[in-house]
Amino acid sequence: MAEKRQFPRKRRRLIVEFEWEKTPCTGFTYDISSAGIFIRATRFPKPGARITATIVLPGDKPVKVRGTVVRTFRVPATLTRLIPSGFSMRLTEQPEEYLAFLAAI
Repeated sequence: MAEKRQFPRKRRRLIVEFEWEKTPCTGFTYDISSAGIFIRATRFPKPGARITATIVLPGDKPVKVRGTVVRTFRVPATLTRLIPSGFSMRLTEQPEEYLAFLAAI
């Protein structure tokens, strides 16, 4: 199947902290781009939710990004090691530090 993404994704595993339904949640990035990220997590927001997430870049540098959840994907527990469960987030705000990190990898 042909790649349809306008912005190429890069596979990186970074810690992500976000809040959903007033509960702090932690996940990991699966892949990232300047326009969006896929976050592996056990709890995730519903599509359409607007969230703020903190991504911990190398060197323990936290950056906040904002965006909208565009899709969620949950796999059976027996497949979680093979296929990531989580959600995709289209970024609407990302700081220069985040974009500089992407350019450097």
